[in-house]
Amino acid sequence: MTSYPKLFRPGRIGALEIPNRIVFAATSSELADGEGLVTDEMIEFYAERARGGTGLIVVEATYVDQQGKRLKHNAMLHNDGCIPGMKKLVDAVHEAGAKIAIQINHGGRESVPAVSGSVPLAPSALPSGYTGVGAAVVPRELTIAEIAGIVSRFADAAARAKAAGYDAVEIHGAHGYLAGQFLSPHCNTREDRYGHDTAGRAQFGVELVQAIKARCGADYPVIFRMNARDHVPGGLELPEAVESAVLFAAAGADAISVSGGLHASRPYMIIPGMATEHACYADCSAAMRQRLDIPVMTVGRINTPDLAEDLLRRGDADYICLSRGLIADPYFAKKAKAGKAEEIAPCIACNECIATVHLHNGLACTVNPMVSRELALKALLSRQAVPKRVAVIGGGAAGLAAATTAAKRGHAVHLFEKAGQLGGQLNLAHQPPHRGEIGRLLDFFQAEVARLGIAVSLNATPAPDELDAEALIVAIGAEAAVADVPGADLVDVLYGWRVLAGSDKPRQNCVVVGGGLVGVEVADMLADQGRNVVLVARSEFLRKAVHVDKVHYLDRMVSLGIEVMTHTQVVEIRPGEIVLQPEGRLRRTLDGVDSIIYCTGYHRREAEAERYRNLGLPVHYVGDVLGSRKFFQAIEEGTLAALEI
Repeated sequence: MTSYPKLFRPGRIGALEIPNRIVFAATSSELADGEGLVTDEMIEFYAERARGGTGLIVVEATYVDQQGKRLKHNAMLHNDGCIPGMKKLVDAVHEAGAKIAIQINHGGRESVPAVSGSVPLAPSALPSGYTGVGAAVVPRELTIAEIAGIVSRFADAAARAKAAGYDAVEIHGAHGYLAGQFLSPHCNTREDRYGHDTAGRAQFGVELVQAIKARCGADYPVIFRMNARDHVPGGLELPEAVESAVLFAAAGADAISVSGGLHASRPYMIIPGMATEHACYADCSAAMRQRLDIPVMTVGRINTPDLAEDLLRRGDADYICLSRGLIADPYFAKKAKAGKAEEIAPCIACNECIATVHLHNGLACTVNPMVSRELALKALLSRQAVPKRVAVIGGGAAGLAAATTAAKRGHAVHLFEKAGQLGGQLNLAHQPPHRGEIGRLLDFFQAEVARLGIAVSLNATPAPDELDAEALIVAIGAEAAVADVPGADLVDVLYGWRVLAGSDKPRQNCVVVGGGLVGVEVADMLADQGRNVVLVARSEFLRKAVHVDKVHYLDRMVSLGIEVMTHTQVVEIRPGEIVLQPEGRLRRTLDGVDSIIYCTGYHRREAEAERYRNLGLPVHYVGDVLGSRKFFQAIEEGTLAALEI
């Protein structure tokens, strides 16, 4: 018997039977082609999650009209030419054992003119605070006739979905897109029948449900995804959201899927980061469930089967929607059902996935380098590797990924780490406030090393002639850049990685030099501990960080009273003082400084790395040894290197 009886109990949404309560929430993949048509890569992406045991796959936001398009590679369902590709996708998911729905959408004021080719349309002529992918522009207010036309296009798209074999459709009424804009007092100031009060703001959604049912049949399942809270001043709040959901159910909706947030919300709640609590919308789905007689689905940082089971047991929802959890590990369901939950690769809510989508670079994942390249790597993964003796030098993120991947391929792996523990930078990255989720990734890797029987040598830096290997992966990382300004040798300069490790102890009045993620995390941690902090950045603040981290730390800098100086150079360091030169402004000297903490990046260990190059066996270099890397890049390089052996 499964350890998760409620999670793996079959269920129904209208006439649709679903084998379990795990739903892959609609997730932009950017895998459609430039015309919005289904590609083989897109099919394999969804089929892999179906093969992993997911009960219901909801295909990404798919656009009913070119005018509503946001991203270059958004999927489209605006004409009959889209049906053949969609049918191939449906057939692949069905063959893999899952049910499949498709989310239909119109971006409204969140549409991007450079992609859509037209001025955005909206309930009211109010611009978005932030589109996520481009500059917000003032939209044109929709006329009554135009609203009726868009309702018809949603119904047309649903009919095409049914023709392609989809088991259900989901109306995207969340996250500040067109249907959600009508629902929100923040976006909809109309005084006609599509505005004014709760019933008026819900009218567009009601008509969408009714039109789809009229076109596709009363028994064709319709899910309505909607915000419970917009997380902006004057936006939709839970009480009104519940009343709107009641109206959608009365119109014929077969399930309500609960989410929240706009692109402009603070904190960023469409795809909440690791500072947000787990199951952050469970209270909202529970409130919906008290008023509705149809199934309610919840989402939001649900990344373990134990949490999912607990939500179902408490009655907070009928179905559990996972997005990033199934990006991180498409076999989440099968592993949980088989009693192997500890083998599930954990989503750490780093949001590198959505960052790469917004950059039109497909979909990436820190813990799963295979994502969105399932088809490209299929032949390599299916190839039977000839077992070899593989040495991995360095036990940080890149080395751990390389070692565990190689061991899974059947190689005999020996992992060497010069420190007294595995993890490298992972040991430091989970120390600052609100970054503890990264520790779950470290725990996962350590458990995998033990499970796979990988030989580990700690406090070890083997010489090339000491290695007994047929292939070598070098992942020795980098070393922190040192302060290189006049006076740095006259004072006790501290370093960010040593502060995070607890070996450097800053005093009360601190200047942190470095505006990247490490510098910001150190500043945040010190201010959280009650120290006075000035943060100095040579360029812009958090230039390489994902949006959710920028929003989080900008707010934290304000709430903690941290002064941030961007585009500022350190000119000189003196005992108790630091001299700064802001770009285009007067030079400034800060006095009374107790501690200066440098967090200005890393340098490659080139000489140490080079000594492994001429061993007469395949050598792969991965991670920071090649230059500064994010975790997702280091893990990707380590994984791919192991696959090539």
